Amino acid sequence: MEKIKLNKDFGQLVMPHGYELDPTKKYVINLENELREQENILNSVQMMGLPALADYHTWLEDNGFDINVPNPTNAVVSKFYGAKPLWKTEYSQGIVVRDEEDEDYFIVMECSRLNEGFKYTQIILTLGGCM
Repeated sequence: MEKIKLNKDFGQLVMPHGYELDPTKKYVINLENELREQENILNSVQMMGLPALADYHTWLEDNGFDINVPNPTNAVVSKFYGAKPLWKTEYSQGIVVRDEEDEDYFIVMECSRLNEGFKYTQIILTLGGCM
C-alpha cells in the first residue's frame, strides 16, 4: 500500500499530462489531513459546476446507485481497490482509495486537463466513505 496526499501540487503551474493516479495501486489516505481542502474543492464544484461529475453520475446509475443521494457501498467499490478504475473517460477517472486508519473506502475522481478550473484536481466524492 502506498500512502498519498491528494493534490500535492495544488496551486502550482503544471505541464499537461495524463492521469497521475494509477488505479492498479493500493493507495491509502489520511482523511483528516485531506478534509479541509476537499470541502473547499467540493464547495467550488457546487458553485462553478464540473463536467466530469457526469462520469460519476453515469457510474452510479450503471451500478444501481442513486445519483441524488449517492450511496455506493464498500462491498461494491472494494473490488476495484488496486485493481482497475471505476471509470475512465476523457474528463476523469474514478479510483478507489482506502483510509489508513480503518477499512473504509473512498471514491476519488481525478480530473483531466479538459476540466476548466479543476485541471488535474483529485476530488474525494464520498467524503463520508462508502456505506
